[in-house]
Amino acid sequence: MSTHHDHNASQDHPRPGPRTEEGKAASSANATTHGLTAKRPLSEEEAERLRVIVDQWTVKAMPETPPEEALIASAAIEYVRYLRCVEAEESRLGPAIRDAVRDWREAQRHAIRRKAQNLPNDPEQVAAELLESAFGIDWMLRHWRNLLAQIDRGAGWTGDNLIQAMHLLGHKAAAPTDPTSLAASLWQYALTAFPKAWNLSAPPIGDPEAVARIRASVLDTIAHLETLRPVVWDEVDAPRERAVEAAALIDTSKEGQQRHRYRRDASRDFHRSLAALTRLRSERSKTNARESKLMESAASRRVETPAYVPPTSRPEPPAPESRNEPPPTADSSASDRRNPFSEHGMPHDAPAPASLPERRTHGRTEGRTHERTEAVRTAPDAPAGLSNRPTTPRTTTGRSHPEGPAHGNPPRPGSEPGEAGSTEVNSSTR
Repeated sequence: MSTHHDHNASQDHPRPGPRTEEGKAASSANATTHGLTAKRPLSEEEAERLRVIVDQWTVKAMPETPPEEALIASAAIEYVRYLRCVEAEESRLGPAIRDAVRDWREAQRHAIRRKAQNLPNDPEQVAAELLESAFGIDWMLRHWRNLLAQIDRGAGWTGDNLIQAMHLLGHKAAAPTDPTSLAASLWQYALTAFPKAWNLSAPPIGDPEAVARIRASVLDTIAHLETLRPVVWDEVDAPRERAVEAAALIDTSKEGQQRHRYRRDASRDFHRSLAALTRLRSERSKTNARESKLMESAASRRVETPAYVPPTSRPEPPAPESRNEPPPTADSSASDRRNPFSEHGMPHDAPAPASLPERRTHGRTEGRTHERTEAVRTAPDAPAGLSNRPTTPRTTTGRSHPEGPAHGNPPRPGSEPGEAGSTEVNSSTR
């Protein structure tokens, strides 16, 4: 528990640390090692870059909802972090790339010098190989310029200089056999222009006109090589140099692998935010399309109709079909001949059918059975027009089927129906 004395002591001796906002901002970055995973700007330059990117993307994307604005800001933050990782890799790999390119160029020059050592032995082959590389052309240009400088100084060429010129042209140290070649003309003019090349006691400069011709030939050769060099560089040496730079970009150290992983994560989060923004805008457009379609359908259904429709304007419903009435038929005398209800039908003169046989019955239903039998005997015959609907007799326990002769005992000849029924009852009683 702190006392009053401790409180006064803390006031007399305050804790060390920054007091101003600038000092606090600087001290907040003390624990920052590389800043490649920070989700906020690490400097004023990054903050300004973030604001510019957010403004540009907002104008370009035109968000309509707060979630879309948040996704744009998130994508901008990840993009700034990705640029920070790229700059960190370039600052680390830049010196390595420059060193790798410098070493490669030095190795190419060294290979050209070693190849040129074989020029006196095989000038034609070696000169052709030197022209296939920009570094070989540079080596030849350097020696041609040295020969031109000796002419301009008035020293002239010696025998070694003339032999070197022949080798640079791809010829041996002898008079060329082709008189139309550049080497043959150079050899011919050197006889009169530089007598010291043949006689050491002679003056270095001879015929000024021959000297001028040799100088013009050297200048033409230098101009030709200068024109050829960029073409050979673009076709041969530039791809090799780019391959060396690409190889130097691969940092196999632990720190290099860590920087590469951070850059990959920033790129992944950036594309993830863009994908979420695209998906949200797509869903919003689909929702708007559905709403507009529903509104159009609702507007099309709202058609102005009168509140009351007169009965005369309504169509009369069709008459319901009755199960008890037969369907209408064509008016023909042939079809109405047997219709008893027709006005011009024939009178009913069908013979009376024979009486139905007496039904079998048990003793407990004897009275009811006799009543149904008498009703059947006294019932008039059904008209022919109503006989198209079959009638199913009802059969219960103790009652016989109406078609007695088919299921029961046939009546005896010469006996009355009542006697047959009494005989059956008596037989069932026994």
